[in-house]
Amino acid sequence: MAVRKMILIAAFVACLALAGPAWAGTLTFNGFDATGQGDLSFTPGVGNTFTIGPGAGGNGALVTNLINTVGLCGGTCSIINGYLTLTSGPETSGFASGGIFSYTFGAGGSVQVVGEIPILGINTPTTLFTASLLPGTTFSGAGANGSCLGQLNLSSIVLAPALGVYHYIGASNDELSFNVDPACSTGGKCTGTLIQSTTSLTTIPEPATLSVLGAGLFAFGAGLRRTMARQAS
Repeated sequence: MAVRKMILIAAFVACLALAGPAWAGTLTFNGFDATGQGDLSFTPGVGNTFTIGPGAGGNGALVTNLINTVGLCGGTCSIINGYLTLTSGPETSGFASGGIFSYTFGAGGSVQVVGEIPILGINTPTTLFTASLLPGTTFSGAGANGSCLGQLNLSSIVLAPALGVYHYIGASNDELSFNVDPACSTGGKCTGTLIQSTTSLTTIPEPATLSVLGAGLFAFGAGLRRTMARQAS
């Protein structure tokens, strides 16, 4: 009897471990082009917005992969004809001096990723991801190099259904790197092309998924107990 109880307790503890933080995962849209693809546009001034759109041979920042730890595509989904577009909230503050520039933007604006993922049955251009940005998005750099960092509003995230249903936790952000026209570092209009785009989401499964898991674990425990009872008799 004591041995059977120990086995059941051990199975229960293992189930709790499976249902705990180990189930957290990440989804990261990523793309890189050393020559730059897509165009940024921003004219400094309080209230003005920062945008990323078509240019340099693309419809926005290049996106080629969905890197994940939640089981999709075995780790990495290849994205065909993928790109990212973005519009910030209004500028709230900023400066350009001594070859260095830094601007901060308020709430609002949006980011989206469009593309095809044939391995998941997405064979036509589809909006894979959208979200709005929280206050505090920044665009900064020096000389001919710049970067944009924005925190995503977790409650606004919408994924294409084929990518699954999740809750979002922890740090989630959008990071972009640019080749920037030097005029930007002296307070002039900022233009340039995007070298790299990265959009990261930290996820946990949708509660319905955990409910199904819990039912399965309960059934497993009940079956184990019946098996041990038969062996004892």
